[in-house]
Amino acid sequence: MSLWTTKLVRHFIATRLGIEYCRERVRQLLHGLGFRLRRLRHRHLKGNPEEQAAFRAELEELLGAWPEDWELLFVDEATVRRHPTLTAQWCLVDDVPEVPTGDIHTRMHVYGAVAPLSGRTHYHLSPELGQAEFAQFLRQLLAYQPGKQLLIIHDRGAQHKGAAVEEVVREASGRLMLKAQPAYSPELNPQERIWKWLRRGVTHNHWVATLHEQIGAIRNFFRYLAGVKDQVRRLGGFKTPESLIASL
Repeated sequence: MSLWTTKLVRHFIATRLGIEYCRERVRQLLHGLGFRLRRLRHRHLKGNPEEQAAFRAELEELLGAWPEDWELLFVDEATVRRHPTLTAQWCLVDDVPEVPTGDIHTRMHVYGAVAPLSGRTHYHLSPELGQAEFAQFLRQLLAYQPGKQLLIIHDRGAQHKGAAVEEVVREASGRLMLKAQPAYSPELNPQERIWKWLRRGVTHNHWVATLHEQIGAIRNFFRYLAGVKDQVRRLGGFKTPESLIASL
């Protein structure tokens, strides 16, 4: 796959056609032809395209007659460590910024859920990752939306099944339905995009001195998301059920 840039396209046009364009004009031409600059995403080699297509088709059918008393949620987990992640930033040419770090690599597990059609987000912090904690998170989601029935889509991690989880489903008396997404298909879960957003705001180039500071930063991130629901929906083009399917 060629890594075409406006600089390379400009050079190609100049050498092949003898026409000199500035890079901004090249960008305008590409936009006019329907091209857009897009960040690539991973595709796991073990993913099954047929299962993924069937999942999208089934979800599209469900959303086609989506009742108002149901909420669609995608859930996932992330591990946030105190060790800062590094990313590029603007700085003076001779200046190489440094981010403090240390030998203490404590971590916090974050259970997250996003409702892509409404932009609502939910989270639960825990030092442990397991069935009991996931069951507690499910109870939290049910309590937050007492008048709703929940369809929760999750990956096939071991913490998403077991006696503790089955007990919550029984207690919900029909209000809770769990559905596993195809294996090796993180691109089908919009919560993965929330995690990337969280790392940009919480761990990239940031050092926290204590676990308490780290927990506070995570909580502040989700408080921020609560006030920008439209931005959460736009994160993957989630405006209508049709746009949700198209983005997966």
